Amino acid sequence: MIAWLSRNWLLKFIALCLAVGLWYYAVGEEDIEVTRTVPLELAVKNPQMSILKASTDMVQITLAAPRALLSELTSEEIRAAHEIGAEAKTAGDYSFRLEPREIIIPNVQIRVVSIQPEVIQVVLDELIAKKLRVEPDFAGEPALGYTVVQNEIQIDPTAILVEGPKSQLEKQESVKTDPIDLVGRIRSLRRTMSLRLPANLKPLTETMIDIYVPIHEEFEERFFDQVPLKIMAPVDGAHPIKIAQSSISFTLKGSKGQMEKLSAETMLAYIETAALEPGEHKVPVRLVLPEDVFLKEGTELTADIEVKK
Repeated sequence: MIAWLSRNWLLKFIALCLAVGLWYYAVGEEDIEVTRTVPLELAVKNPQMSILKASTDMVQITLAAPRALLSELTSEEIRAAHEIGAEAKTAGDYSFRLEPREIIIPNVQIRVVSIQPEVIQVVLDELIAKKLRVEPDFAGEPALGYTVVQNEIQIDPTAILVEGPKSQLEKQESVKTDPIDLVGRIRSLRRTMSLRLPANLKPLTETMIDIYVPIHEEFEERFFDQVPLKIMAPVDGAHPIKIAQSSISFTLKGSKGQMEKLSAETMLAYIETAALEPGEHKVPVRLVLPEDVFLKEGTELTADIEVKK
């Protein structure tokens, strides 16, 4: 047995190598099938027509190829593309069958076995152009006590020109930007945003939109009733003071955050009597207020007092 193995060993080794190589070749050439869902790209040859809607934008295809091309069977380049011919001249419903030649594949050794659905319906419409108003799409709310000042929002450009199906554009007056995150913000911001256009609308002008969003503290008005009125008089004042009222009521306006901290019991309202001569007087009432809080416009606070001799 050993003598037989050693006889013509070189030829036997070569034969073994050829057999192994042939086996790998045969395995590599064996066809495999892969089923995939790929995007469907539609176009219309007639420049006066547009696709309003289609029964699907994805198709399921089964592909066959040698096992060695397995990686190409999963390529993202594979897609379906169909052009509706120039014979489609009026708005309405059309249908067609996808042909294997309309499946874009990266290698000629890949074969198309089947396509689903077999028939695809589309609705065509007249192609028109229209100007649409740009609207910012805000996501979330600013921090508590802050708000977006709507009449100070700046948008550039304020409108864009788009091209698309007549029946769709006749119902559409505006187009929104991508979402602008406002969650927890306390300061104004400026962003350059893209537009969210439906797939069957084609922009004819600039689609990058510059937006300034002003965010300010919320201001509110609040009525304070019977705030205690204090008298600021010299420690060694020689004349007694008689005041006609012990409290005063008024309306304040200011930032929501500061207003929530105020109460009638903690607020300081006072009058000064140091420079007053004996007699009856109408004197201004002064308030000690936090920043961004003011007495409502047009309000004058006074108190009637009598300085006795």
